[in-house]
Amino acid sequence: GFADPQDGFPFTVENGILRIEARKTPKGWRSGLLASVDPTGAGFSQQYGYFETRAKFPRSLGMWPAFWLVGVKGIKDKSITNPEIDVIEHYGVMPNVMMMALHHWGPGKAHRGEGDSAFLPGMTEDFHTYGARVDEQHIVWYFDGVEVWRQKTPDDAKTPLYVMVNLAMGGGWPIDKAISPSFMYVDYVRAYARK
Repeated sequence: GFADPQDGFPFTVENGILRIEARKTPKGWRSGLLASVDPTGAGFSQQYGYFETRAKFPRSLGMWPAFWLVGVKGIKDKSITNPEIDVIEHYGVMPNVMMMALHHWGPGKAHRGEGDSAFLPGMTEDFHTYGARVDEQHIVWYFDGVEVWRQKTPDDAKTPLYVMVNLAMGGGWPIDKAISPSFMYVDYVRAYARK
């Protein structure tokens, strides 16, 4: 599960680079998630714009780092359909694949989604940029500034979005061979608004 931050775990910053650590403890695996809003929805969210991270992912089975956007209104209002835009999900079992998805959660327990993937070697060897441009017409996913997927912007995504970055585990993939500790490195997370 995700750990409450302590001094030196799961987040450290060195030379301006954020390191998120996943570690096996006596209570199980622990790692970190950062969100631009708190549990009440207070904090940074933005309707439309370009959202990007520059990151390097761990090379280990069982790791599941991600950079994603979620509708802030859905935090409090469960009667709506809330969007989730997975800019990048990286499964350790497929180290050269960028997974992208668009989910629609709610109302209630309802869910539907679609996704795509791109074969892009090097995500565990070096830093790369992962971005999504969201506007009134389209959501466009980018790897190192190059478009890799495009979808029409659904009505539920025409709303303020907040940003999350995390190093999760598993997601249906094997964690019994995961390396402890494993690290995700984040150079930056940025959001740009159109003027």
